[in-house]
Amino acid sequence: MRGMATQHQSVGALPVGAVLPAAFFARASDEVAADLIGKVLWRRGFGGGRISEVEAYLSAKDPASHAARGRTARNSPMFGPPGCLYVFLSYGVHCLLNIVCDWVDLGSAVLIRSYQPAGDGAPGGDKGRDERGARGPGLVGRSLGIGLELSGLPLGERSGVFVLDDGVRPEVGRAKRVGISQGADLALRHYLMGSSYVSGPAWMIGGRRR
Repeated sequence: MRGMATQHQSVGALPVGAVLPAAFFARASDEVAADLIGKVLWRRGFGGGRISEVEAYLSAKDPASHAARGRTARNSPMFGPPGCLYVFLSYGVHCLLNIVCDWVDLGSAVLIRSYQPAGDGAPGGDKGRDERGARGPGLVGRSLGIGLELSGLPLGERSGVFVLDDGVRPEVGRAKRVGISQGADLALRHYLMGSSYVSGPAWMIGGRRR
């Protein structure tokens, strides 16, 4: 799979590609999730790589969604405009990155579970970066310096988080979501076929991330 940026590109510069507009996310989260695979996730000052695994959380009838019981102080950003960030703290430790989808007041989002880091066949190649630091949603947040202060901000200059389309159209797989106790039967996880940056049995204990 081709990459578009040079091996020593500064993490402050964006990789080559078209920055996705908010309109891209103004669709059902399951549809957006499938189309996000292969796109480039980037944060200024940190870098990023090619999105390899995501999970959709629906606007209705999804018991695993934070929006299932309505708006709260914690999940309020999830009801915001499409293309905004929803960041929440998992187990009091990990900041998980979600992108709001659909439309205002619906409560729909896509969780970024993993990305293939720059330097491993992804844009921006810096072989010095920790290539293990992007497999799993907690590690995505850590490697990109994601914090709760970004929740509610839009993708782009204000948050420093971008999603770009560099023309790559990979083969996309679909499976059940992982690490949840409700709605686990829904095939709402999408992943990059053939990538090692995808959840698998060797990385799971009892259906949950380590």
